[in-house]
Amino acid sequence: MNQVAAKVLLIEDNPGDVKLVQVLLESSDEHQQPFELIKVGQLSDAFPLLAKGGIMAILLDLGLPDGNGIDTLIRVHAAAPMIPIVVLSAEEDEMLAIRSVQLGAQDFLVKQGISGMLLRRAICYAIERKRLMEQLQYLAHYDVLTGLANRKLFYDKLKHDVIGARRSKKSLALIFLDLNDFKKINDSLGHHAGDELLKNVAKRLSGSVRASDCVARMGGDEFTIILNGLNNAEEAALIADKILKALVEPFKFEGSVMTVRASLGIATYPDDSDELEKLIGAADSAMYKAKVSGSEKISRYCFYSAAMTAKVQHEIKKVRQLKHAFENGEFELYYQPEVDVHSGKIIGMEALLRWRHPDRGVLTPSSFMQDLEDTGLIVPVGEWVIRKACEQCKVWQDQNFPPLTVSINISAKQFRHNGFVDGVLGAIDQLRVNPSLIELDFNEETLWEEEARSVIVLDRLSRVGVKLSLDHFGSGSISFKTLTRFPIHAIKIDYTLIAQASTDSAETAIAKAAIEIAHIFSIKGLAGGIETQAQLEWARRIACDEVQGYLYSKPLPVDEATALIARHDSLSPQD
Repeated sequence: MNQVAAKVLLIEDNPGDVKLVQVLLESSDEHQQPFELIKVGQLSDAFPLLAKGGIMAILLDLGLPDGNGIDTLIRVHAAAPMIPIVVLSAEEDEMLAIRSVQLGAQDFLVKQGISGMLLRRAICYAIERKRLMEQLQYLAHYDVLTGLANRKLFYDKLKHDVIGARRSKKSLALIFLDLNDFKKINDSLGHHAGDELLKNVAKRLSGSVRASDCVARMGGDEFTIILNGLNNAEEAALIADKILKALVEPFKFEGSVMTVRASLGIATYPDDSDELEKLIGAADSAMYKAKVSGSEKISRYCFYSAAMTAKVQHEIKKVRQLKHAFENGEFELYYQPEVDVHSGKIIGMEALLRWRHPDRGVLTPSSFMQDLEDTGLIVPVGEWVIRKACEQCKVWQDQNFPPLTVSINISAKQFRHNGFVDGVLGAIDQLRVNPSLIELDFNEETLWEEEARSVIVLDRLSRVGVKLSLDHFGSGSISFKTLTRFPIHAIKIDYTLIAQASTDSAETAIAKAAIEIAHIFSIKGLAGGIETQAQLEWARRIACDEVQGYLYSKPLPVDEATALIARHDSLSPQD
Protein backbone atom coordinates (compact mmCIF):
# COMPACT_ATOMS: atom_id res chain seq x y z
CA MET A 1 0.00 0.00 0.00
CA ASN A 2 1.50 3.33 -1.12
CA GLN A 3 2.02 5.92 1.60
CA VAL A 4 0.77 9.45 1.09
CA ALA A 5 3.65 11.84 0.49
CA ALA A 6 4.18 14.35 3.29
CA LYS A 7 4.44 17.91 1.99
CA VAL A 8 7.68 19.54 3.20
CA LEU A 9 8.32 23.24 2.63
CA LEU A 10 12.01 24.04 2.02
CA ILE A 11 12.81 27.73 2.58
CA GLU A 12 16.32 28.04 1.14
CA ASP A 13 17.89 30.55 -1.30
CA ASN A 14 21.10 28.64 -2.12
CA PRO A 15 20.53 26.54 -5.29
CA GLY A 16 23.25 24.07 -4.30
CA ASP A 17 21.68 23.44 -0.90
CA VAL A 18 18.23 23.11 -2.51
CA LYS A 19 19.58 20.45 -4.86
CA LEU A 20 21.30 18.67 -1.95
CA VAL A 21 18.10 18.45 0.08
CA GLN A 22 16.17 17.28 -2.96
CA VAL A 23 18.66 14.45 -3.58
CA LEU A 24 18.78 13.45 0.10
CA LEU A 25 15.00 13.10 0.30
CA GLU A 26 14.68 11.00 -2.85
CA SER A 27 14.21 7.31 -2.11
CA SER A 28 13.25 4.18 -4.04
CA ASP A 29 12.46 2.28 -0.82
CA GLU A 30 8.67 1.81 -0.70
CA HIS A 31 8.82 1.28 3.05
CA GLN A 32 10.21 4.77 3.69
CA GLN A 33 7.98 7.80 4.16
CA PRO A 34 7.78 9.65 0.80
CA PHE A 35 8.11 13.44 0.77
CA GLU A 36 6.81 16.07 -1.63
CA LEU A 37 9.34 18.90 -1.52
CA ILE A 38 7.99 22.43 -2.09
CA LYS A 39 10.81 24.95 -2.62
CA VAL A 40 10.86 28.72 -2.06
CA GLY A 41 13.80 31.09 -1.80
CA GLN A 42 12.47 33.75 0.54
CA LEU A 43 10.02 34.28 3.39
CA SER A 44 7.61 36.41 1.38
CA ASP A 45 6.97 33.41 -0.88
CA ALA A 46 6.64 31.01 2.07
CA PHE A 47 3.91 32.80 4.02
CA PRO A 48 1.11 32.39 1.41
CA LEU A 49 1.88 28.66 1.17
CA LEU A 50 1.76 28.29 4.95
CA ALA A 51 -1.55 30.15 5.09
CA LYS A 52 -3.00 27.85 2.44
CA GLY A 53 -2.34 24.77 4.62
CA GLY A 54 -1.33 21.18 3.90
CA ILE A 55 2.35 21.59 4.87
CA MET A 56 3.50 18.83 7.25
CA ALA A 57 7.00 20.16 8.07
CA ILE A 58 9.31 23.09 7.32
CA LEU A 59 13.03 22.94 6.48
CA LEU A 60 14.35 26.44 7.22
CA ASP A 61 17.62 28.16 6.38
CA LEU A 62 18.12 31.03 8.83
CA GLY A 63 20.01 33.19 6.29
CA LEU A 64 17.58 34.44 3.64
CA PRO A 65 17.30 37.55 1.45
CA ASP A 66 14.38 38.86 3.51
CA GLY A 67 15.23 37.27 6.85
CA ASN A 68 18.38 36.79 8.88
CA GLY A 69 19.30 34.71 11.90
CA ILE A 70 17.00 33.80 14.74
CA ASP A 71 14.49 36.46 13.64
CA THR A 72 13.75 34.27 10.60
CA LEU A 73 12.72 31.40 12.85
CA ILE A 74 10.57 33.65 15.04
CA ARG A 75 8.66 34.97 12.01
CA VAL A 76 8.07 31.51 10.51
CA HIS A 77 7.02 30.00 13.83
CA ALA A 78 4.59 32.89 14.43
CA ALA A 79 3.07 32.36 10.97
CA ALA A 80 2.72 28.58 11.41
CA PRO A 81 2.91 27.67 15.11
CA MET A 82 1.42 24.20 14.55
CA ILE A 83 3.88 23.10 11.81
CA PRO A 84 7.16 21.51 13.00
CA ILE A 85 10.33 23.32 11.92
CA VAL A 86 13.76 21.77 11.30
CA VAL A 87 16.50 24.41 11.04
CA LEU A 88 19.24 23.88 8.42
CA SER A 89 22.35 25.81 9.41
CA ALA A 90 25.51 26.53 7.44
CA GLU A 91 27.56 26.57 10.63
CA GLU A 92 27.81 24.45 13.77
CA ASP A 93 26.77 26.81 16.56
CA GLU A 94 25.69 25.18 19.83
CA MET A 95 24.20 28.36 21.32
CA LEU A 96 22.26 29.02 18.11
CA ALA A 97 20.98 25.44 18.17
CA ILE A 98 19.79 25.74 21.78
CA ARG A 99 18.18 29.11 21.09
CA SER A 100 16.42 27.73 18.00
CA VAL A 101 14.85 24.85 19.93
CA GLN A 102 13.82 27.22 22.72
CA LEU A 103 12.02 29.41 20.18
CA GLY A 104 10.03 26.63 18.56
CA ALA A 105 12.27 24.55 16.27
CA GLN A 106 11.93 20.80 16.60
CA ASP A 107 15.50 20.10 15.45
CA PHE A 108 18.72 21.83 14.33
CA LEU A 109 20.89 20.28 11.60
CA VAL A 110 24.23 21.42 10.18
CA LYS A 111 24.27 21.22 6.37
CA GLN A 112 27.87 20.09 6.12
CA GLY A 113 28.04 16.30 6.32
CA ILE A 114 24.27 15.81 6.58
CA SER A 115 23.03 12.41 5.31
CA GLY A 116 19.76 11.36 3.75
CA MET A 117 19.02 9.08 6.70
CA LEU A 118 19.66 11.89 9.21
CA LEU A 119 17.51 14.38 7.31
CA ARG A 120 14.65 11.93 6.84
CA ARG A 121 14.75 10.91 10.47
CA ALA A 122 14.79 14.54 11.64
CA ILE A 123 11.70 15.35 9.56
CA CYS A 124 9.81 12.21 10.62
CA TYR A 125 10.68 12.73 14.29
CA ALA A 126 9.66 16.39 14.10
CA ILE A 127 6.29 15.50 12.61
CA GLU A 128 5.72 12.74 15.16
CA ARG A 129 6.75 14.89 18.14
CA LYS A 130 4.46 17.67 16.99
CA ARG A 131 1.60 15.21 16.54
CA LEU A 132 2.20 13.81 20.03
CA MET A 133 2.33 17.31 21.51
CA GLU A 134 -1.00 18.16 19.85
CA GLN A 135 -2.51 14.93 21.16
CA LEU A 136 -1.31 15.67 24.69
CA GLN A 137 -2.57 19.23 24.37
CA TYR A 138 -6.01 17.90 23.43
CA LEU A 139 -5.97 15.41 26.30
CA ALA A 140 -4.99 18.22 28.64
CA HIS A 141 -8.14 20.20 27.84
CA TYR A 142 -10.84 17.77 26.74
CA ASP A 143 -12.61 14.80 28.29
CA VAL A 144 -11.60 11.61 26.47
CA LEU A 145 -15.01 9.94 26.77
CA THR A 146 -17.37 12.75 25.78
CA GLY A 147 -15.17 15.22 23.91
CA LEU A 148 -16.42 18.03 26.18
CA ALA A 149 -14.14 20.49 27.94
CA ASN A 150 -12.49 18.92 30.98
CA ARG A 151 -12.06 20.35 34.47
CA LYS A 152 -8.94 22.38 33.61
CA LEU A 153 -10.41 23.95 30.48
CA PHE A 154 -13.62 24.69 32.39
CA TYR A 155 -11.72 26.67 35.04
CA ASP A 156 -9.71 28.52 32.39
CA LYS A 157 -12.88 29.32 30.43
CA LEU A 158 -14.79 30.45 33.52
CA LYS A 159 -11.95 32.73 34.56
CA HIS A 160 -11.87 34.23 31.06
CA ASP A 161 -15.65 34.59 30.83
CA VAL A 162 -15.96 36.26 34.23
CA ILE A 163 -13.42 38.86 33.10
CA GLY A 164 -15.43 39.33 29.90
CA ALA A 165 -18.69 39.69 31.82
CA ARG A 166 -17.10 42.26 34.10
CA ARG A 167 -15.96 44.32 31.13
CA SER A 168 -19.25 44.08 29.24
CA LYS A 169 -21.33 44.58 32.40
CA LYS A 170 -23.38 41.52 31.41
CA SER A 171 -24.52 38.63 33.60
CA LEU A 172 -23.10 35.14 33.50
CA ALA A 173 -24.76 31.99 34.78
CA LEU A 174 -22.99 28.87 35.99
CA ILE A 175 -24.92 25.59 36.00
CA PHE A 176 -23.85 22.44 37.86
CA LEU A 177 -25.67 19.31 36.66
CA ASP A 178 -25.78 15.84 38.18
CA LEU A 179 -27.62 12.75 36.92
CA ASN A 180 -29.86 11.46 39.72
CA ASP A 181 -29.87 7.73 39.05
CA PHE A 182 -26.65 7.17 37.11
CA LYS A 183 -25.25 4.65 39.59
CA LYS A 184 -28.29 2.43 39.14
CA ILE A 185 -27.69 2.32 35.39
CA ASN A 186 -24.05 1.42 35.91
CA ASP A 187 -25.00 -1.31 38.37
CA SER A 188 -27.80 -2.80 36.28
CA LEU A 189 -26.49 -2.46 32.71
CA GLY A 190 -22.74 -2.15 33.27
CA HIS A 191 -20.14 0.57 32.83
CA HIS A 192 -20.21 0.31 29.04
CA ALA A 193 -23.85 1.33 29.05
CA GLY A 194 -23.04 4.07 31.53
CA ASP A 195 -20.33 5.42 29.23
CA GLU A 196 -22.71 5.41 26.26
CA LEU A 197 -25.27 7.29 28.34
CA LEU A 198 -22.71 9.93 29.33
CA LYS A 199 -21.73 10.46 25.68
CA ASN A 200 -25.37 10.90 24.66
CA VAL A 201 -26.07 13.24 27.58
CA ALA A 202 -23.05 15.31 26.48
CA LYS A 203 -24.51 15.60 22.96
CA ARG A 204 -27.92 16.71 24.24
CA LEU A 205 -26.38 19.26 26.59
CA SER A 206 -24.25 20.72 23.78
CA GLY A 207 -27.34 20.90 21.56
CA SER A 208 -29.28 22.80 24.21
CA VAL A 209 -26.93 25.76 24.57
CA ARG A 210 -25.46 28.41 22.29
CA ALA A 211 -22.10 28.24 20.53
CA SER A 212 -20.74 30.91 22.89
CA ASP A 213 -21.52 28.79 25.97
CA CYS A 214 -19.26 26.11 27.41
CA VAL A 215 -20.29 22.58 28.43
CA ALA A 216 -17.75 20.62 30.49
CA ARG A 217 -17.57 17.25 32.17
CA MET A 218 -16.10 17.54 35.64
CA GLY A 219 -15.91 13.78 36.19
CA GLY A 220 -18.30 10.88 36.68
CA ASP A 221 -21.83 12.07 35.92
CA GLU A 222 -21.20 15.70 36.84
CA PHE A 223 -21.34 18.40 34.17
CA THR A 224 -20.99 22.18 34.22
CA ILE A 225 -22.33 24.77 31.80
CA ILE A 226 -21.23 28.40 31.49
CA LEU A 227 -23.91 30.68 30.00
CA ASN A 228 -22.48 33.94 28.69
CA GLY A 229 -23.96 37.35 27.90
CA LEU A 230 -27.20 37.07 29.85
CA ASN A 231 -29.41 40.03 30.57
CA ASN A 232 -31.13 38.51 33.60
CA ALA A 233 -31.61 35.32 35.62
CA GLU A 234 -34.80 34.47 33.73
CA GLU A 235 -32.74 33.74 30.61
CA ALA A 236 -30.72 31.18 32.58
CA ALA A 237 -33.97 29.59 33.78
CA LEU A 238 -35.20 29.24 30.19
CA ILE A 239 -32.00 27.45 29.17
CA ALA A 240 -32.13 25.22 32.25
CA ASP A 241 -35.69 24.26 31.35
CA LYS A 242 -34.57 23.51 27.79
CA ILE A 243 -31.81 21.24 29.12
CA LEU A 244 -34.20 19.28 31.32
CA LYS A 245 -36.61 18.83 28.41
CA ALA A 246 -33.75 17.57 26.22
CA LEU A 247 -32.93 14.91 28.80
CA VAL A 248 -36.54 13.69 29.15
CA GLU A 249 -36.44 11.63 25.97
CA PRO A 250 -35.37 8.05 26.90
CA PHE A 251 -31.93 6.83 25.81
CA LYS A 252 -31.75 3.53 23.93
CA PHE A 253 -28.80 1.16 24.22
CA GLU A 254 -28.60 -2.41 22.86
CA GLY A 255 -32.31 -3.05 23.36
CA SER A 256 -32.44 -1.36 26.75
CA VAL A 257 -34.19 1.91 27.43
CA MET A 258 -32.57 4.27 29.94
CA THR A 259 -34.49 7.13 31.49
CA VAL A 260 -32.52 9.69 33.44
CA ARG A 261 -33.42 12.58 35.66
CA ALA A 262 -31.10 15.45 36.47
CA SER A 263 -30.57 18.01 39.22
CA LEU A 264 -29.35 21.45 38.17
CA GLY A 265 -27.95 24.21 40.34
CA ILE A 266 -27.67 27.74 38.99
CA ALA A 267 -25.54 30.60 40.28
CA THR A 268 -25.22 33.97 38.55
CA TYR A 269 -22.41 36.48 38.26
CA PRO A 270 -22.30 39.06 39.76
CA ASP A 271 -25.50 38.67 41.81
CA ASP A 272 -24.47 35.56 43.76
CA SER A 273 -20.73 36.32 43.78
CA ASP A 274 -18.07 38.15 41.81
CA GLU A 275 -15.37 35.73 43.00
CA LEU A 276 -14.60 32.60 41.00
CA GLU A 277 -14.46 30.01 43.79
CA LYS A 278 -17.50 31.40 45.57
CA LEU A 279 -19.49 31.35 42.35
CA ILE A 280 -18.55 27.69 41.82
CA GLY A 281 -19.48 26.90 45.41
CA ALA A 282 -22.83 28.66 44.97
CA ALA A 283 -23.72 26.61 41.87
CA ASP A 284 -22.67 23.40 43.64
CA SER A 285 -24.79 24.27 46.68
CA ALA A 286 -27.79 25.03 44.47
CA MET A 287 -27.41 21.67 42.71
CA TYR A 288 -27.35 19.90 46.08
CA LYS A 289 -30.45 21.81 47.09
CA ALA A 290 -32.21 20.68 43.89
CA LYS A 291 -31.21 17.07 44.55
CA VAL A 292 -32.43 16.88 48.15
CA SER A 293 -35.61 18.91 47.68
CA GLY A 294 -37.47 16.22 45.75
CA SER A 295 -37.55 12.68 44.45
CA GLU A 296 -34.77 11.27 42.26
CA LYS A 297 -37.52 10.49 39.76
CA ILE A 298 -38.09 14.19 39.12
CA SER A 299 -35.76 16.55 37.26
CA ARG A 300 -35.52 20.03 38.69
CA TYR A 301 -33.34 23.11 38.88
CA CYS A 302 -32.74 25.50 41.76
CA PHE A 303 -31.11 28.90 41.97
CA TYR A 304 -28.57 29.58 44.72
CA SER A 305 -29.93 31.24 47.83
CA ALA A 306 -27.60 33.08 50.17
CA ALA A 307 -29.91 32.23 53.08
CA MET A 308 -28.78 28.60 53.39
CA THR A 309 -28.69 28.63 57.18
CA ALA A 310 -28.32 24.90 57.70
CA LYS A 311 -25.29 24.73 55.45
CA VAL A 312 -23.61 27.63 57.25
CA GLN A 313 -24.18 25.99 60.62
CA HIS A 314 -22.75 22.75 59.32
CA GLU A 315 -19.62 24.56 58.10
CA ILE A 316 -19.13 26.18 61.51
CA LYS A 317 -19.34 22.77 63.17
CA LYS A 318 -16.74 21.33 60.80
CA VAL A 319 -14.34 24.20 61.52
CA ARG A 320 -14.62 23.61 65.27
CA GLN A 321 -14.02 19.86 64.94
CA LEU A 322 -10.96 20.27 62.73
CA LYS A 323 -9.44 23.02 64.87
CA HIS A 324 -9.90 20.83 67.94
CA ALA A 325 -8.23 17.89 66.17
CA PHE A 326 -5.23 19.99 65.13
CA GLU A 327 -4.77 21.64 68.53
CA ASN A 328 -5.05 18.30 70.35
CA GLY A 329 -2.48 16.47 68.22
CA GLU A 330 -4.93 14.09 66.57
CA PHE A 331 -3.20 14.39 63.17
CA GLU A 332 -0.22 12.15 62.36
CA LEU A 333 1.80 11.03 59.36
CA TYR A 334 1.90 7.57 57.83
CA TYR A 335 4.57 6.60 55.29
CA GLN A 336 4.29 4.47 52.14
CA PRO A 337 7.45 3.29 50.34
CA GLU A 338 8.28 4.19 46.76
CA VAL A 339 10.38 1.52 45.04
CA ASP A 340 12.46 1.10 41.91
CA VAL A 341 10.28 -0.69 39.35
CA HIS A 342 13.01 -3.15 38.36
CA SER A 343 15.10 -3.79 41.49
CA GLY A 344 12.46 -3.22 44.17
CA LYS A 345 14.93 -1.00 46.05
CA ILE A 346 13.23 1.45 48.43
CA ILE A 347 14.15 4.90 47.13
CA GLY A 348 11.65 7.05 48.99
CA MET A 349 8.75 7.40 51.40
CA GLU A 350 5.57 9.40 50.80
CA ALA A 351 4.24 11.21 53.86
CA LEU A 352 0.47 10.75 54.12
CA LEU A 353 -1.79 12.61 56.56
CA ARG A 354 -4.06 10.66 58.91
CA TRP A 355 -6.58 11.78 61.54
CA ARG A 356 -6.70 9.56 64.61
CA HIS A 357 -10.28 10.41 65.50
CA PRO A 358 -11.22 9.65 69.12
CA ASP A 359 -14.50 8.00 68.10
CA ARG A 360 -14.09 6.89 64.47
CA GLY A 361 -10.52 5.58 64.53
CA VAL A 362 -7.86 6.40 61.93
CA LEU A 363 -9.35 8.43 59.06
CA THR A 364 -7.81 8.87 55.60
CA PRO A 365 -7.72 12.28 53.85
CA SER A 366 -10.72 11.39 51.68
CA SER A 367 -12.96 11.94 54.71
CA PHE A 368 -11.58 15.31 55.83
CA MET A 369 -9.19 16.87 53.26
CA GLN A 370 -11.89 18.80 51.44
CA ASP A 371 -13.06 20.19 54.77
CA LEU A 372 -9.51 21.36 55.52
CA GLU A 373 -9.46 23.08 52.12
CA ASP A 374 -12.89 24.67 52.53
CA THR A 375 -12.17 26.01 56.02
CA GLY A 376 -8.65 27.27 55.21
CA LEU A 377 -7.11 25.06 57.89
CA ILE A 378 -5.10 23.34 55.16
CA VAL A 379 -2.49 26.11 55.48
CA PRO A 380 -1.48 25.58 59.15
CA VAL A 381 -2.00 21.82 58.89
CA GLY A 382 0.08 21.76 55.70
CA GLU A 383 2.90 23.68 57.43
CA TRP A 384 2.82 21.11 60.23
CA VAL A 385 2.99 18.25 57.70
CA ILE A 386 6.06 19.77 56.02
CA ARG A 387 7.89 20.25 59.31
CA LYS A 388 6.93 16.79 60.64
CA ALA A 389 8.05 15.10 57.41
CA CYS A 390 11.35 17.01 57.47
CA GLU A 391 11.88 15.95 61.10
CA GLN A 392 11.38 12.31 60.16
CA CYS A 393 13.67 12.64 57.14
CA LYS A 394 16.37 13.98 59.46
CA VAL A 395 15.84 11.06 61.89
CA TRP A 396 16.32 8.53 59.10
CA GLN A 397 19.31 10.52 57.85
CA ASP A 398 20.92 10.41 61.32
CA GLN A 399 20.22 6.66 61.60
CA ASN A 400 22.51 6.15 58.58
CA PHE A 401 19.78 4.61 56.45
CA PRO A 402 20.40 4.74 52.70
CA PRO A 403 19.28 8.13 51.31
CA LEU A 404 15.49 8.15 51.14
CA THR A 405 13.45 10.87 49.46
CA VAL A 406 10.47 11.96 51.55
CA SER A 407 7.65 13.25 49.35
CA ILE A 408 4.99 15.63 50.63
CA ASN A 409 1.68 16.52 48.95
CA ILE A 410 1.05 20.26 48.63
CA SER A 411 -2.49 21.60 48.21
CA ALA A 412 -3.40 24.53 45.95
CA LYS A 413 -4.41 26.79 48.84
CA GLN A 414 -1.23 25.95 50.73
CA PHE A 415 0.90 26.67 47.64
CA ARG A 416 -0.76 30.06 47.10
CA HIS A 417 -0.08 31.13 50.70
CA ASN A 418 2.55 33.89 50.81
CA GLY A 419 4.64 32.20 53.46
CA PHE A 420 4.83 28.83 51.69
CA VAL A 421 8.41 28.94 50.37
CA ASP A 422 9.85 30.51 53.52
CA GLY A 423 8.14 27.82 55.58
CA VAL A 424 9.63 25.00 53.52
CA LEU A 425 13.14 26.45 53.40
CA GLY A 426 12.97 27.43 57.07
CA ALA A 427 12.10 23.87 58.14
CA ILE A 428 14.90 22.41 55.99
CA ASP A 429 17.45 24.89 57.33
CA GLN A 430 16.46 24.65 61.01
CA LEU A 431 16.37 20.84 60.99
CA ARG A 432 19.53 20.58 58.86
CA VAL A 433 17.89 18.25 56.37
CA ASN A 434 19.55 17.49 53.05
CA PRO A 435 17.18 19.41 50.71
CA SER A 436 17.67 16.83 47.93
CA LEU A 437 15.85 14.31 50.16
CA ILE A 438 12.67 16.43 50.22
CA GLU A 439 10.20 16.15 47.32
CA LEU A 440 7.10 18.34 47.03
CA ASP A 441 4.16 17.04 44.98
CA PHE A 442 1.88 19.50 43.14
CA ASN A 443 -1.18 19.11 40.95
CA GLU A 444 -0.66 20.58 37.48
CA GLU A 445 -3.71 22.85 37.78
CA THR A 446 -2.20 24.42 40.91
CA LEU A 447 0.87 25.60 39.00
CA TRP A 448 -1.06 27.12 36.11
CA GLU A 449 -3.53 29.09 38.23
CA GLU A 450 -0.84 31.74 38.84
CA GLU A 451 1.81 30.83 36.29
CA ALA A 452 4.24 33.72 36.85
CA ARG A 453 4.24 33.22 40.62
CA SER A 454 4.61 29.44 40.24
CA VAL A 455 7.77 29.89 38.16
CA ILE A 456 9.35 32.08 40.86
CA VAL A 457 8.31 29.80 43.73
CA LEU A 458 9.47 26.57 42.11
CA ASP A 459 12.72 28.16 40.99
CA ARG A 460 13.54 29.17 44.58
CA LEU A 461 12.87 25.64 45.80
CA SER A 462 14.74 23.98 42.95
CA ARG A 463 17.84 26.17 43.35
CA VAL A 464 18.43 24.87 46.89
CA GLY A 465 17.99 21.27 45.74
CA VAL A 466 14.39 20.49 46.70
CA LYS A 467 12.83 17.98 44.28
CA LEU A 468 9.52 18.86 42.62
CA SER A 469 7.00 16.48 41.10
CA LEU A 470 3.61 16.60 39.36
CA ASP A 471 1.04 14.52 41.22
CA HIS A 472 -2.06 12.89 39.66
CA PHE A 473 -0.53 13.36 36.19
CA GLY A 474 -2.99 12.27 33.51
CA SER A 475 -6.16 12.91 35.50
CA GLY A 476 -7.34 15.33 32.84
CA SER A 477 -4.44 17.81 32.80
CA ILE A 478 -1.59 16.53 30.67
CA SER A 479 0.50 19.41 29.35
CA PHE A 480 3.77 19.14 27.46
CA LYS A 481 4.40 22.79 28.29
CA THR A 482 4.37 22.07 32.05
CA LEU A 483 7.42 19.81 31.74
CA THR A 484 9.45 22.59 30.12
CA ARG A 485 8.02 25.60 31.95
CA PHE A 486 8.71 24.35 35.49
CA PRO A 487 11.77 22.58 37.01
CA ILE A 488 10.00 19.24 37.43
CA HIS A 489 11.92 16.21 38.73
CA ALA A 490 9.23 13.54 38.38
CA ILE A 491 5.64 12.87 37.28
CA LYS A 492 3.32 10.61 39.21
CA ILE A 493 0.75 8.88 37.00
CA ASP A 494 -2.78 9.26 38.33
CA TYR A 495 -4.15 6.12 39.95
CA THR A 496 -7.34 6.30 37.86
CA LEU A 497 -5.30 5.64 34.71
CA ILE A 498 -3.68 2.65 36.37
CA ALA A 499 -6.98 1.26 37.63
CA GLN A 500 -8.54 1.45 34.15
CA ALA A 501 -5.49 0.53 32.11
CA SER A 502 -5.09 -2.53 29.91
CA THR A 503 -2.74 -3.38 27.08
CA ASP A 504 -4.81 -1.59 24.44
CA SER A 505 -6.74 0.99 26.43
CA ALA A 506 -6.80 4.74 25.89
CA GLU A 507 -5.52 5.11 29.45
CA THR A 508 -2.42 3.08 28.60
CA ALA A 509 -1.76 5.23 25.54
CA ILE A 510 -2.07 8.40 27.61
CA ALA A 511 0.23 7.13 30.37
CA LYS A 512 2.81 5.78 27.92
CA ALA A 513 2.89 9.05 25.99
CA ALA A 514 3.31 11.03 29.23
CA ILE A 515 6.25 8.85 30.33
CA GLU A 516 7.91 9.08 26.91
CA ILE A 517 7.67 12.86 26.87
CA ALA A 518 8.93 13.07 30.48
CA HIS A 519 11.97 10.93 29.70
CA ILE A 520 12.95 13.29 26.87
CA PHE A 521 13.50 15.93 29.56
CA SER A 522 15.18 13.49 32.02
CA ILE A 523 12.06 13.49 34.20
CA LYS A 524 11.24 10.29 36.09
CA GLY A 525 7.85 8.60 36.03
CA LEU A 526 6.18 6.96 39.02
CA ALA A 527 3.02 4.85 38.99
CA GLY A 528 1.07 4.94 42.24
CA GLY A 529 -1.78 2.73 43.36
CA ILE A 530 -0.11 -0.50 42.19
CA GLU A 531 -2.13 -3.29 43.78
CA THR A 532 -1.70 -6.30 41.47
CA GLN A 533 1.09 -8.06 39.61
CA ALA A 534 -0.68 -7.18 36.34
CA GLN A 535 -0.55 -3.48 37.20
CA LEU A 536 3.14 -3.80 38.04
CA GLU A 537 3.82 -5.40 34.66
CA TRP A 538 1.81 -2.59 33.05
CA ALA A 539 4.01 0.00 34.81
CA ARG A 540 7.13 -1.77 33.54
CA ARG A 541 5.70 -1.99 30.03
CA ILE A 542 5.12 1.77 29.77
CA ALA A 543 8.68 2.39 31.13
CA CYS A 544 7.84 3.77 34.58
CA ASP A 545 10.92 4.26 36.75
CA GLU A 546 9.29 3.85 40.16
CA VAL A 547 6.12 2.36 41.62
CA GLN A 548 4.14 2.61 44.82
CA GLY A 549 1.14 0.78 46.20
CA TYR A 550 -0.35 -1.97 48.31
CA LEU A 551 1.41 -4.63 46.20
CA TYR A 552 4.56 -3.60 48.08
CA SER A 553 3.26 -2.04 51.28
CA LYS A 554 0.28 -0.16 52.67
CA PRO A 555 0.91 3.24 54.34
CA LEU A 556 2.50 2.59 57.74
CA PRO A 557 2.75 4.47 61.04
CA VAL A 558 6.20 5.95 61.52
CA ASP A 559 7.47 3.16 63.84
CA GLU A 560 6.42 0.44 61.42
CA ALA A 561 7.83 2.38 58.46
CA THR A 562 11.18 2.73 60.25
CA ALA A 563 11.23 -0.98 61.06
CA LEU A 564 10.48 -1.78 57.41
CA ILE A 565 13.42 0.34 56.23
CA ALA A 566 15.70 -1.24 58.83
CA ARG A 567 14.76 -4.79 57.70
CA HIS A 568 14.78 -4.26 53.96
CA ASP A 569 16.62 -2.08 51.49
CA SER A 570 14.37 -3.54 48.81
CA LEU A 571 10.85 -4.99 48.66
CA SER A 572 9.28 -7.83 46.70
CA PRO A 573 5.70 -7.66 45.39
CA GLN A 574 3.26 -9.22 47.86
CA ASP A 575 0.31 -10.80 46.02
